[in-house]
Amino acid sequence: MNVAVTIRLSRTGRVHLPFYHIAVFDSRTRRDGRPIEQLGFYDPEAKKESCRLDADRAKHWLSVGAKPSPTVATLLKERGFTSADWATALRKASKPKKKVPHAKKVAALKARKVGKRSKARTANSKVAAEKKVKKTGE
Repeated sequence: MNVAVTIRLSRTGRVHLPFYHIAVFDSRTRRDGRPIEQLGFYDPEAKKESCRLDADRAKHWLSVGAKPSPTVATLLKERGFTSADWATALRKASKPKKKVPHAKKVAALKARKVGKRSKARTANSKVAAEKKVKKTGE
């Protein structure tokens, strides 16, 4: 089972004085939940250093398919990362695998001349699908 990993912000700080940790999370984890790894911080109120990021670890996580949130993507772009850094990793990670259908199943579908889309799910729909195939003459 592949779990989607995201790089996003986790809020800390006081009321009306936000401070965020930039961290790697399982996509199912709540906003302030436990991260897999912390990469740095973002302080929107700071005047000197508003953001610190471990670039090597960020590159690692982007290379293995972690998807940054829109805000983190903006912070990464400010640090010199390009959207191509994580877009290519996402394309590699999300490349669908070819499924090879079972030979008997394919032969049975061809014998009945029932296409994949009209594959029956229940007994009544099987009859309806076969009638549809007979009408269209496939």
